[in-house]
Amino acid sequence: MTISDLVRGLRRHLVLLAIAPVLGVVVAQLITMLQSPTYESKASVFFSLSQTTDRLDQAYQGTLLSQQKVRSYADIVTTPTVTEPVLRELGLRMRPDTLAKRLSVEVPLDTALLNVSASASSPVMAARIVNSVTRHLAKAVSDLEGPQAGRPWAIQIHVVRPGAVPAEPSSPKPMLNIIIGLVLGVIAGIAAGALKDALDTRIGQAADVSRIKGLAVLGEVPREFAARRHVLADDTDRFGKRAEAYRKLRTNLRFIGVDRPPRTIVISSPHRGDGKSSTALNVAFSLADDGARVVLVDADLRRSSIAASLGLVEGAGLTSVLAGQAKIADVVQQAKRRSTIKVVTSGPVPPNPSELLGTRRMQQVLEELREHADYVIVDSPPLLPVADAAVVASGCDGVILVARAGRTKYDELRSAAESLAAVNAETLGVVVNMTKPSSNDRYYRYISPGRVPGARNSESPVPRGSDGLEPVPSAATHEPTA
Repeated sequence: MTISDLVRGLRRHLVLLAIAPVLGVVVAQLITMLQSPTYESKASVFFSLSQTTDRLDQAYQGTLLSQQKVRSYADIVTTPTVTEPVLRELGLRMRPDTLAKRLSVEVPLDTALLNVSASASSPVMAARIVNSVTRHLAKAVSDLEGPQAGRPWAIQIHVVRPGAVPAEPSSPKPMLNIIIGLVLGVIAGIAAGALKDALDTRIGQAADVSRIKGLAVLGEVPREFAARRHVLADDTDRFGKRAEAYRKLRTNLRFIGVDRPPRTIVISSPHRGDGKSSTALNVAFSLADDGARVVLVDADLRRSSIAASLGLVEGAGLTSVLAGQAKIADVVQQAKRRSTIKVVTSGPVPPNPSELLGTRRMQQVLEELREHADYVIVDSPPLLPVADAAVVASGCDGVILVARAGRTKYDELRSAAESLAAVNAETLGVVVNMTKPSSNDRYYRYISPGRVPGARNSESPVPRGSDGLEPVPSAATHEPTA
């Protein structure tokens, strides 16, 4: 995973990145509330040598000796020699080792100073404990280092800072806990987002298709709420992002095989519900809007949807021709929006769709339709559940795979492409459907004639009335053509 992949993945999980720091702060506050306050009192003890000599070198040696000995005195603080007398003096009911855990000792570098700290749940008790410890420490050191015959020096002990009653608890520290919780929340959010993105094998946008070797992106169709009720993009807003996406897809199709452009194009998907039928409809009308002669063939003999989407007759269609019950001219219908396309519906559901689509008669039907059209768009079943699409694709110029953002997985799209390669069918590219629309809509504000006075869409020369409004698209017709 590259840095750009990581950033792109984190952008897809912005909600997680926003929630994790908040949860970290909430947990930190809960921990702070559950913790009992602890108070700490500190005292400082200074150790020096009392000498009877005035020689400078001996005085310096005495100073070094006191600095060395103070490290040994630090270890005495937590021994029973000091802790047991403290417990008896204060009447505390705890073990000596328990009291030792509440004591901390610090010896500043190159000094004869010893800092003792004591913690307790009461500020007064913390001060009493640390002062008692310093007194009994001085007594223990005096007993060990008292004046002896023949020794030129004696240890002197001075409490330079007695323990005071603390005004505020040493822990918990609410602000510090909040900062730690916030930082840990951010780190956890980034880690969770990166892990979720790494484990998520679903395609999120067009850039994700580049992970699959050998597949190119032909287009990216954004998600629109109106698409649930209107399959055709022009029926909602022909200047919208979705309509423009299909026009871009049409342009990209023209640059595929410049010397031998594909004319018979199968549109399929890994699974049902990815948007292959709506893509086939919009591609067909988009090509027709540019002046091309287009025939749309519904080869999904199991779950046909083209006739219902366009309001056409479903009684006779492709299966009628393949079964020898009708001629092509008898089942071709016309569907009209701003432009007109010819449509061959699926017809009655046969008991053997795969065998019927693999017949020589099917290839003859496609060749005959191609002779009278610039493009033949074939809506086929999904590739992974059944073999129908692969059978049809083997006799066509190429296949457009439709992947649904947030649903189609990498392995599914790769398996669909491999099934096409197995029958020597060419995969023209991938259309990623239902992607999240971009927040940057400056381009669409530019091309909209409602926002730019006097602007016209050169690709959609629809006549306007005297009031400047566009006429309502006429309903689809289904006149049989000879």
